[in-house]
Amino acid sequence: MKFLFEILRLFIRKPSSGGTLRAWILSALMVHGAVAGNPDAKRLYDDLLSNYNKLVRPVVNTTDVLKVCIKLKLSQLIDVNLKNQIMTTNLWVEQSWYDYKLRWEPKEYGGVHMLHVPSDHIWRPDIVLYNKLI
Repeated sequence: MKFLFEILRLFIRKPSSGGTLRAWILSALMVHGAVAGNPDAKRLYDDLLSNYNKLVRPVVNTTDVLKVCIKLKLSQLIDVNLKNQIMTTNLWVEQSWYDYKLRWEPKEYGGVHMLHVPSDHIWRPDIVLYNKLI
């Protein structure tokens, strides 16, 4: 555990030139630490993702509709240009859907009710938000 804190200290202290790589390594270490600390969570993680294909839409039949909910939350109003009628903002985008492949009985996994999985390990909707001036 001391090793993990030493790595965290180095990541936080050093300015980032390879920020994406650092974020990936940091998240991998955090997931490994969280799962490795609980053998039931590790077994659940392994069971859920052993035959999981993140490229396949999580539906029983290919003709089934998968409802994806999108929430946009304004996190920052950066600028309002009244003359040109342009507003610059930062948004938080939240997407949610039901993936039937990622369900389990908590009592079979030592009471584990929640498992944090990096988003790049599971299927994600192919949604793109466009900025457009009208």
